[in-house]
Amino acid sequence: MTNLQAQNQRLSKSTYQALNNYIVYSNEVSHALNLMYFDFLHINDQFYQFVEDSIDQVVYEKDNILTNPDYFPIYPRDLYPAILNDNIYIPYDKRGAPLQLIGKVVNVLKEIEDTRSLLAQYVETGDYKKDTNLVQGFKWLRRVEVLYYDMFTLQEKLHWNLTAIIQTYNSPQIDSNALRATQELQPLLKQSKLVIKAVRAGDTSSSLEYNFLKLNEFLISLEGRQESILKGLKKIPNSLRSPEKRFAEILNRTQNILKIAKEYQRNPKYQNLNFKTSYYYYNIDLLNSYNRSGDGAATLFNKFINDNDVYWLYEHEMPHLFEVLYPDIPEYEQYKAPDIDIEELIRKKLREKYVADSIAQIKSDSIAQAKKDSAIYAQQILDSIEYRKNNPQVGDMNLNGFATNNLVFLLDISASMKDTNKLPLLKEALVQLLDLMREEDNITLITYSGKAEVVLPPTSMTSEANKKRVIDIISQLSSDGSSDANKGIRLAYKTIEESIIKNGNNRVIMATDGAFNINSRVKKIIKRGTKEKDPIRLSIFYFSKKEYTHHKELLENLSEMGAGKYRHIKKENAKKILVIEAQEVRQKKN
Repeated sequence: MTNLQAQNQRLSKSTYQALNNYIVYSNEVSHALNLMYFDFLHINDQFYQFVEDSIDQVVYEKDNILTNPDYFPIYPRDLYPAILNDNIYIPYDKRGAPLQLIGKVVNVLKEIEDTRSLLAQYVETGDYKKDTNLVQGFKWLRRVEVLYYDMFTLQEKLHWNLTAIIQTYNSPQIDSNALRATQELQPLLKQSKLVIKAVRAGDTSSSLEYNFLKLNEFLISLEGRQESILKGLKKIPNSLRSPEKRFAEILNRTQNILKIAKEYQRNPKYQNLNFKTSYYYYNIDLLNSYNRSGDGAATLFNKFINDNDVYWLYEHEMPHLFEVLYPDIPEYEQYKAPDIDIEELIRKKLREKYVADSIAQIKSDSIAQAKKDSAIYAQQILDSIEYRKNNPQVGDMNLNGFATNNLVFLLDISASMKDTNKLPLLKEALVQLLDLMREEDNITLITYSGKAEVVLPPTSMTSEANKKRVIDIISQLSSDGSSDANKGIRLAYKTIEESIIKNGNNRVIMATDGAFNINSRVKKIIKRGTKEKDPIRLSIFYFSKKEYTHHKELLENLSEMGAGKYRHIKKENAKKILVIEAQEVRQKKN
């Protein structure tokens, strides 16, 4: 049957069943993801604590969720064939899009489950102990975070697509009380979803207030007309399946969604936690009132349809929002992506995929297309490598495109800096930085303990002889005595002020293994430096096996005063962090 034929017909029971097969499978996938969500939270929490030295080992035993009869009386994989078998009841020219989308849902679910298996193996074999700061483990969790976003987008798009197919048919005749009641409830469910998605996206604007008002209007209207809406529907004494019971429970869950969302907007209870309050309201409170975990509004609505044998499209449940909690160490700064506007993401996905999906339906020579795509992809890889070489990003071992450096290293050489993870580690990192520095870059070395001394005046890497001279001076640095940070900072600022580079990265980098008090005179020098036309910034490298809170607070405050960065330096990040400091300022374009 074509789309044109469908426009002159009403939906049959078989077509509704075929469309609802998609929603049933999608809801089972959401339920599976929501069960897995707690696994990922557990793993993430343990990884975080292990890196932060709160626990000595990670423990995780993978539960076979997808084939557990306690969770699924019918396994999700056994529901998929019904989609294929009944697809013939959907108009011929409308079958491709939902089938493509559900195929992507299957693939995303498989990748998430495969990642669970990889994480379980990673823990079980003890590989995580060989992985410095569990970088691979956190990469897998980051991938899971993206896949949860993808699944939300796919399921939204699938539901919209199925709704669009229904709209190609004539509206159904309201020939039963149950159908009339279902039609009355539908806008309430739709408005509830809008409120939940607004909270998920972190919305606190006037549009959220408008959604509150609309939801409240629907609730008041349905409550006032409940008796007339249910008129003619047979009650079932002492049964939860009785229409008035189902109807009342749907209203109750929706009222709870409205109450929770208002609390989120006006007086949120989740404060000073790792993520935004919207994250907790969506995952903990709202999904419980909407999904099957709390026998929520969507689940009850679908039961109402089944109980009364109504031909109507089911509501889809929503998957959790998973976000990774990273340890507070420099390695993970690259993974801390900005907040994602999920509504804009969905709109963007729809725009991007519309043309691709249309083309995919009419492609017949898939082998030729695959070869073509492979060639394009290969060229993209080559192009990206060339681009990255000429346009390095922060963290790449390349200073091209970054401002000229004027780096003054202020080195604490007191006796406590002798440890192999302190001054010797800094020496290694400095030597590596020299290999990257350009002819125009300057480096200065100042040491301080009982006294402060310029051991290397501003020197550029204009020749190998200069480079060798710098390396010799670095290698001869030794630790002894006590430290006077005030003398060191005064000398560092005096030295850098005499060698300012216009539009450059003029920076004092202080390396120390302890905190110290700074007098008011030195504080004025630091603050004044940030206000210059070519500002002088102060970054502080803290060398210590353990990051002591009282040291961190003092040193962070000092680096903020100097408009620079505080870094906790360990063996695994020293070289990279030093390069990043040299990349703090981009070259100005003419």
